[in-house]
Amino acid sequence: MDKKVTFILGLHNHQPVGNFNHVIEEAFQNAYLPFLEVLNDYPDIPFALHNSGVLWDWYETEHPEYIELLMRMISRGQVEIMSGGYYEPILSVIPERDRQGQLAMMKDYILGRFGTVPRGCWLTERIWEPHLPKTLSDAGLSYVIVDDSHFKSTGFLSSEMRGFFMTEEDGAYTHVFPIDKKLRYLIPFSEPENAIRHFREVAREGSNDHRIAVLADDGEKFGLWPGTHELCYGRSWLRRFCEALLDNREWIEISTFSRVLDACQPIGIVYLPTASYSEMMEWALPLRAQERYKKVEHLLAGNDAFQEPADVIRGGFWRNFLVKYEESNWMHKRMLFVSDIVERYRQSAGADTRFEQARHHLYQAQCNCAYWHGLFGGLYLPHLRSAVYTHLIEAERVIDEAAGGTECVPEGRRGDIDGDGVEEVILASRYLQAFFKTRGATLRELDAFSPPFNLTDTLTRREELYHRTISEVGEQSPGRTEEATSIHNISHVKERDLERYLSYDFHLRSSLRDHFIETDVDLDSFASAQYREAGDFLDNEYLFDVQRTGDGATIVFERKGTISLEKGNASVLLTKRVSLSGSAPELEVAYTVKNLGGKMECCFAVESIFNLLAGNAPDRYFRFPDRKIRDTYLQSTGEEADVGSISIVDKWLNVEITLTFNPTSLLWRFPIETISNSESGFERIYQGSSIVPVWHIDLKRGGRAECGIRVSVRPVHVSRRGVVSR
Repeated sequence: MDKKVTFILGLHNHQPVGNFNHVIEEAFQNAYLPFLEVLNDYPDIPFALHNSGVLWDWYETEHPEYIELLMRMISRGQVEIMSGGYYEPILSVIPERDRQGQLAMMKDYILGRFGTVPRGCWLTERIWEPHLPKTLSDAGLSYVIVDDSHFKSTGFLSSEMRGFFMTEEDGAYTHVFPIDKKLRYLIPFSEPENAIRHFREVAREGSNDHRIAVLADDGEKFGLWPGTHELCYGRSWLRRFCEALLDNREWIEISTFSRVLDACQPIGIVYLPTASYSEMMEWALPLRAQERYKKVEHLLAGNDAFQEPADVIRGGFWRNFLVKYEESNWMHKRMLFVSDIVERYRQSAGADTRFEQARHHLYQAQCNCAYWHGLFGGLYLPHLRSAVYTHLIEAERVIDEAAGGTECVPEGRRGDIDGDGVEEVILASRYLQAFFKTRGATLRELDAFSPPFNLTDTLTRREELYHRTISEVGEQSPGRTEEATSIHNISHVKERDLERYLSYDFHLRSSLRDHFIETDVDLDSFASAQYREAGDFLDNEYLFDVQRTGDGATIVFERKGTISLEKGNASVLLTKRVSLSGSAPELEVAYTVKNLGGKMECCFAVESIFNLLAGNAPDRYFRFPDRKIRDTYLQSTGEEADVGSISIVDKWLNVEITLTFNPTSLLWRFPIETISNSESGFERIYQGSSIVPVWHIDLKRGGRAECGIRVSVRPVHVSRRGVVSR
């Protein structure tokens, strides 16, 4: 008779904050509901389940029948509900007070809805840091699940991980279960018999009660990943797997984490390094390190001594996403900034209803998905980033109103928000909030409060390692595959000739960025970043001063720099006055360019990027008040001469952004588009529209030129007949 083995099945379901309702509905119909319905027919197969709070909220509103079915399965002892941060944050990168708050919020929901106290925690993206045992212990959680790669990086073999372990931080203990990576790749992509064969290997390797195999993985692989719905339900893979488990019940015991904790002893104590699953650690590496990683992986894969190269080489550290992508770091530090605002309010006013409302928005802004990029991470998805900012802005608005409202006269504040060692400056009124970087004197973020929206959220175009394979993949698989295979092994393009859209920026994309360029630079070269920047103003630090001016606040930026032109160099003093009105939703920017020495004939261009999320939607478009243009979509490219103003209209948000230029200028507009990989393939994504007024400047020594931009943000203009002007 075969030695007995214990199999623990755990499932994790999650959708990002801000995801489209129809996307969640598709996941529900194709994966979440059918999985539960099949397992409901097998009451002798227990399993552990984690749904993020995003889904619990959605089920309550859209499909309460899911919760009712789950309650019946819980009542008969089939399902163990796992905890986690309510809105699926990466626990290690949010403040401890927010960790405890998110975990308590999930515990309260589970207890109130299902009458059970969760004992274990699903760890978001299995991202582990050594201080987490204390967090989990303080939250009353007695176990957590991580990948076996965490253990392998400390020298463990697969045969030494057939159980669970103890770990601690500062004397606070929790139990740790390693997930079997081989099972992650077998299920459901291989016939059920192969999983049974693997269980026999586990039984042979283990000893005494340490013959435990854990599969804890994304529920989306059971119906949402390409080809898996037909595999799992059309071809009945899931039912066949359940039948195979029951056919071997004499030696396969199907259990849950809590039952195993109560029945078995831990293997011993372990201390794990910072880690996640191996793919995540590879994605976190910068480009050059990814190149080296792939070379070593290829070499080891060709050596029969290493079946799994990831067992002996390690990738990066999740927090490196905050270094790799400035946008991720800015969003993360904005979240910490708002968390401090909410906490200061609690300390002064107590945990009243306004605090709870603001904290709820803060917690949703901590949802992990928009902060990183891999196959699943959503940093490249504007609607997910936008949701984070919307909740941050709402949290700030709630606290501001509770504290008595913003002053009529805007305030100017300064401080190092993003942790780069250089101060930022904030101008805030009752209408708008503007964050300026002193490096480049750029507008890093412009927020409207009604509706709560970050108007300038965009993404810099960067080279990704997978870009080098796009043309090859496009020739081999120009479409969506229907074959069920691990999501990590799928490569196809969603659009032909994607490689022609690849452009890489040599500076971070932000607004009110000051460019000095040669007079022969054209729109195409500027848009594709294939030109030479003549000035040294892009990323160098400006001197600045914050002033009160009438009913507004003003930042005066100033920098002496050099313009390097083909006809010679010039020394330039650039003064940039940015004023925020207290009586209107307007930002006024006035420039003075003074030639301190040398011949200076060039173009001065001020680039700003606005992202209203949809580049080709009919309810979002450009409007020129003094002329008609053929293509008005936000994703359009064009050049117009002698432009006095341009409006960006979004009827869905009911926002109209108008830029007025003084004097009139040559105007360029073009989309910022990135090419990224995802579980659905390589895709082109609209990241915003670049608006660039260009002024010709011809100054002798001592000469000066002046120009300016006014940015106003108002509801969409409606004519007397009630029709939106276009």
